[in-house]
Amino acid sequence: MCLTVSKEFSYLEIWLTMLLSTYKNNPSRGLAKTVCFYIERLLHHDDIHFYGDKRCEYLAMKRFWHWHATKQ
Repeated sequence: MCLTVSKEFSYLEIWLTMLLSTYKNNPSRGLAKTVCFYIERLLHHDDIHFYGDKRCEYLAMKRFWHWHATKQ
């Protein structure tokens, strides 16, 4: 049985998609930090367990975006 994720989780993913699109057009360290923040919120959300392999994908994204947020 597949459970659906909450609206809050879906909204976080929508915001993350919008942030990634914005970063593509205007890259900045501050925006990369915001992307990290939203990925972290998704990883700590209760619904991440209903999403199968998404947790692994978000962990990889977290490493990548943390590097962008901290590189000089």
